[in-house]
Amino acid sequence: MRWVDPVLRYPRLTFQGHFAAQNAMRITRYFSAVIVSAAWLMFIVSFFLPATNVVEAGGTPPGTPLTGWQAFTSSLEVLAVQPLIIIAEPRTLLFLCFPFINLAMLLAPVVVLAWEDPWLLSGLFLLFGLLPWLFPKHVTGDLFVGFYLWDLSFFTMLVGCVLASISRKQIYDAAIQKSAA
Repeated sequence: MRWVDPVLRYPRLTFQGHFAAQNAMRITRYFSAVIVSAAWLMFIVSFFLPATNVVEAGGTPPGTPLTGWQAFTSSLEVLAVQPLIIIAEPRTLLFLCFPFINLAMLLAPVVVLAWEDPWLLSGLFLLFGLLPWLFPKHVTGDLFVGFYLWDLSFFTMLVGCVLASISRKQIYDAAIQKSAA
């Protein structure tokens, strides 16, 4: 769209309309992909940082924190070796949730960036982020930086889902306007 500048008396191109919409869509789409990637990287990095001391590793003094990966594998080992332990030890119920949560987060970038309506997943990531806070301290143990980074990755993925959904809506609306014109 062109308009004439009243002072200089020559036509100038404005950044309204098509160009602004294209730039906004492009920025939102790339920003959502960056946020989703950052959330996934935070999730992966959290596996290498101290997370919790809820389970003791063999050969370490009591209270030594496990890395996120050690906590994840120890939860799988506990369930594999003693599947009925949840009757005697209710805190292992927490271990039943975390392997599924971790698997969902590992697959999240592919699903969020490929799915048409990723905003539907935002509630799931909100639940994943809030779930560990519902358990008392004697269940989670002392929490360390790896746990907080792990938990923050779910809230960051939630933001990525919302932004990806907004960018898809903008693209859909632009396609409708383009076909109507």
